[in-house]
Amino acid sequence: MYTSVITDQIDEDLETALRIARLYGYTHVELHNVFGKSIEECSLKEINTIRTLLNTYELKVSCIASTVFFLCPLMENDKVSLFNPAFHAIEGDVPTHLRYLKNACRIAKKLNCPRVRIFPFRFPDNRPPAYGTQEHIALIMKNVRQAVQIAEEEHVTLVLENCPYSHLPKGHMSIQIVKAIKSDYLKLLWDPANSYRAYKENVPAEYLTFSLEEELHYIYPWIDHIHIKDYAYNAALEKPFQHVAFDMGDIDFMMIFSNLRKYGYENAVSLEAETDYNETLESMKRMQDWVTLSDNT
Repeated sequence: MYTSVITDQIDEDLETALRIARLYGYTHVELHNVFGKSIEECSLKEINTIRTLLNTYELKVSCIASTVFFLCPLMENDKVSLFNPAFHAIEGDVPTHLRYLKNACRIAKKLNCPRVRIFPFRFPDNRPPAYGTQEHIALIMKNVRQAVQIAEEEHVTLVLENCPYSHLPKGHMSIQIVKAIKSDYLKLLWDPANSYRAYKENVPAEYLTFSLEEELHYIYPWIDHIHIKDYAYNAALEKPFQHVAFDMGDIDFMMIFSNLRKYGYENAVSLEAETDYNETLESMKRMQDWVTLSDNT
């Protein structure tokens, strides 16, 4: 197990982020927002610039954090919108997203990165919950199969993220797609904090009973990449789930890291702190210490 960090969580300027990641002892970074766009939108010239910077700071790429299938309507009349203007994302229909996916896979290969993130489709603004029904899973699966065909041709693994703004916000839900498709080129990107903060009114009842530990035990064989963030819940606030620095909130990371070590997890735990600059730096340091401690116990 090793640490990684999404560069735009440190600084929107890529070189600044890489320099700080290296200063904090990181060997891997994850790429999403770069040059004012999402990574899958980058040109060959921009990728060559990124590769030069990575070599300069002796950093490897753990994941190409594309936004494929995020702002993509799942059903014909769905309206989808961005939850945060700072989160760069492509738009368009499924064929458009698949074209970007092909570019993302080729970017991954140029940067010697084994995996590309995809999403289980943003839930719409104009259709009421619940989301993640069997009908939705069948539609998502149909589209992800097309994505997997591209991944198999390009020899790049896709990792499907359980995103709280998607139809499949919990790991227990996203894994249904991965298990059904049964491809070596489709795995799970697990974000335990996303599972924790999933909108309960959006989730079918059968997925609401599992603890994070039970979820991890169930989905572990398919996990290929992990995002780390933390939340503190405060019912008195309009938005009760508040981002806090790593291990300062409600998520039981002692349980998560000890189980990952027990199961033999060898890939990245990648920080997506969603906090201010100083808290992000503190999270980077603390997570590095946790992983080192976990590896030595």
